[in-house]
Amino acid sequence: MAKRLLIELDEISKSWNNLNIKCSYPYHFKNSGIVSLREWLAFQIVCRKCEDYPCVHACRYDALERVEETGTNVRNDCLCVSCKSCAVACPFGVIYMEILPFLSFHCDLCEGRLKEKDVPICVETSQSAIKYGDFKEEPDKNIFQAGQVLVKVKPWKKELVSKKGEGQ
Repeated sequence: MAKRLLIELDEISKSWNNLNIKCSYPYHFKNSGIVSLREWLAFQIVCRKCEDYPCVHACRYDALERVEETGTNVRNDCLCVSCKSCAVACPFGVIYMEILPFLSFHCDLCEGRLKEKDVPICVETSQSAIKYGDFKEEPDKNIFQAGQVLVKVKPWKKELVSKKGEGQ
């Protein structure tokens, strides 16, 4: 099994202002590739995929679009001016303001750039919110696969069901 990143998205979101996660990809603006990963994972896993998707309709620049086959949103970096209208329009608050930079950058997952025993610098600087190793999807432990990355996040549906079970 190939080594992959496991990102604890809830931990990163909770501690965002106190984290200084570095990235070794040379083309990242401000050397912060975790922002693009966080945005992508939020759209893949955390987004509630509303039927009327108000976030997409709120974008006056047509920079956000819904991919019908997957039901996920994709932001067009060339059209986005970081007005954050989509974040304001999201009825569930899952589009975080800080993940919508004007200049975008993409994580290459360090593919082909690590030597055998190297660890990505984001892992070393994330205060254990990002791990690197042999991980697999385990939905019962809230670990989900999104492409080549694994994300640990408490799904909103599971939380909603558990709160109903508690009588709330």
